[in-house]
Amino acid sequence: MSGGGDSAAFAFVSRWELSAPRQYVWDALVDFNAWPVWWPGLEKVIETIHGDEDGIGQKATAVWRGPVGYSLKMAIEAVERVHPDYLRGVATGDVVGEGTWTLGTTTDDWTSIEFDWNVRANRKWMEFLAPVARPLFVSSHDHVMKEGAEGLATHLAADLRDFSASVE
Repeated sequence: MSGGGDSAAFAFVSRWELSAPRQYVWDALVDFNAWPVWWPGLEKVIETIHGDEDGIGQKATAVWRGPVGYSLKMAIEAVERVHPDYLRGVATGDVVGEGTWTLGTTTDDWTSIEFDWNVRANRKWMEFLAPVARPLFVSSHDHVMKEGAEGLATHLAADLRDFSASVE
């Protein structure tokens, strides 16, 4: 879901690298219930469905808070997992769309992480303000993702490098 002509639609891409083994990064990402421990922007997670033995169907309600004070509540469901390379989830609630995590290994054995978040704002005030507030929404997202990257690095006692965030 790209922005196109819809100012309330976002195609975010965040990338970074960690000096932690890919398996450790994978384990942290699939343990969604522990994300609030290391991700400052995530206020709470409540698992509503555990999912199957591979985690498919796991569903949780999450409340995120950005740096300017507004919060977003969404349900996220795990719909695809390819261990230890790829996770895909579908979001409903204040934003609708999907997110994917792609993990790789760099030539110097760091773990590369890419998060693609293709969503549309689904709250009336956000839809209304999107034409003028879009830069604020993008900046808030980038801030939350940078805090997540830093928090994950700290959680895994790893170094972080090459953080970038962009949006279409």
